[in-house]
Amino acid sequence: MSKHVLLLLAIIICMLTTACHRTTVQRSTTSAEQAPATAPASTPGPQPTEAELRAAVQRNYADAVSIDRSKPYVIGDFNGDHSEDIAIVVKPVKEKLSAINSEFANWILEDPHLVEARQTTKRVANDEALLAVIHGHEREGWRNAMARQTYLLKNAVGEDFERRSPQQMSTGSKSLPVLKGDVIREKLDGTNGIIFWTGAKYAWRPVS
Repeated sequence: MSKHVLLLLAIIICMLTTACHRTTVQRSTTSAEQAPATAPASTPGPQPTEAELRAAVQRNYADAVSIDRSKPYVIGDFNGDHSEDIAIVVKPVKEKLSAINSEFANWILEDPHLVEARQTTKRVANDEALLAVIHGHEREGWRNAMARQTYLLKNAVGEDFERRSPQQMSTGSKSLPVLKGDVIREKLDGTNGIIFWTGAKYAWRPVS
């Protein structure tokens, strides 16, 4: 076989090897770019200090409400986004009632007993106990300065507050709704029930 033929074969083999390598690199890069990002799972943070509670309420509600220190707070992933949320019992500041009830407020005012779209939440009254729910943002959860999705819930403050996971609820209760995240179990007006996230708002459901 002549030297020219050998040289030509070597060039062809080199070209084929280079093309295969490029194809492999391109496929690997495309697969990596198309792989969906996995949201980081939240880890429970330390117990909040009084200063952290005040800072979270001030950041989201300014001076429109004050913390009711006679009631406990509840921490959990209520909307199921893997970021820690917090629910704090607050009371409206009398001079700020118009701001609390304003349609332009930064928070969402809801009554968990009124979940149908045609039902309108009534206005907050003076000295009415409210449940302030602050949804967390990323790993820092409700402590994050970007945690600004907040709710004020009427007719939602009862006794015996506690967080329950969907797994805990499924082993002890019947006829449960689909749970998107943790729930707040409590006794409200003598009835045991839960406050849970529907995917769009908070709702109340009696449970045994």
